[in-house]
Amino acid sequence: MKRINVLFLMAFLIVGTLGFVVAEDSLGEADIPEAKKIGFFENMFDNVGLAFTFNKEKKIARALELAEKRLAEAEALVEESPEEAERAQERYNDFIAKAEKVLEKISDAKAENENLSIDEMEKMARIQNQFERHREQTAKIYTRALERFEKNNASDEKIERFENFYDRALNRSDKMEEKILQKREAAIKRHKVLAEKSDEEIESILEEIEEREGLTEAREQRVERAEVRVQKFAVMKQKNVERIQARLNETDLTEAQREQITNRVEIATQRAQEFEIQTRERIEAYKDVGISVLESSTEKLMESDALNSVVS
Repeated sequence: MKRINVLFLMAFLIVGTLGFVVAEDSLGEADIPEAKKIGFFENMFDNVGLAFTFNKEKKIARALELAEKRLAEAEALVEESPEEAERAQERYNDFIAKAEKVLEKISDAKAENENLSIDEMEKMARIQNQFERHREQTAKIYTRALERFEKNNASDEKIERFENFYDRALNRSDKMEEKILQKREAAIKRHKVLAEKSDEEIESILEEIEEREGLTEAREQRVERAEVRVQKFAVMKQKNVERIQARLNETDLTEAQREQITNRVEIATQRAQEFEIQTRERIEAYKDVGISVLESSTEKLMESDALNSVVS
């Protein structure tokens, strides 16, 4: 019996690892995950595969992909089982937390010379690229979910429930993005001091790194797709608002029901406006990311904790 258990465990680990290898080959290029419930064994395989991923950058990328799977799972479950959808959203948070934990370990080592600080900047550019890919994937899942809800004539309550899941997912991933940008800024500041470069020289180096690491091209493509997605989303939301408003024409509605419908129209309209504003702000932020890092004075840089750890 003990031999059988050992063989089962070995097979389990092999299958989980193979599943990871297949996913790893498609990093950054795969379509959004299927909207489906994730079973016990698939969930276990995902976690084991992540545990046996030792390259830190690949581990972050994999954790983000697994988080996307859980958001897609919430999409699939929100109409039939709100409780399970809630758990799927919590698992999304768990995988983001795991990615953050790995990120903290990556930034533990402080560059001690100019070459190492360049390596650090390159690494942060790659991680930023991974995260921006993740945010695009979550936006695609959100848009697909709304399309499906519209097609299935889902209730306003179910649509609002998923939107709340999505909002919470965004809030959670916003925290990771903030940490990435902070660590990226610290890496840039360290290189500025170690290499004794001007702001203009640092900006040129950043452009070269982002071009070399594929971030520039990937970001340009994401911006184009985001513009299309905003327009598509606006059309869907307008249809949703019109559908809700049409209910006001029903003659048997009570005043309380009419007030509730009116409130839903206001909420749907507000969400559409917020989505467009947030998406366009993110587009502009991605265009200008890094510029704010260069605006600090040399005096302020020397006072930063990151630089104190370098020069001390």
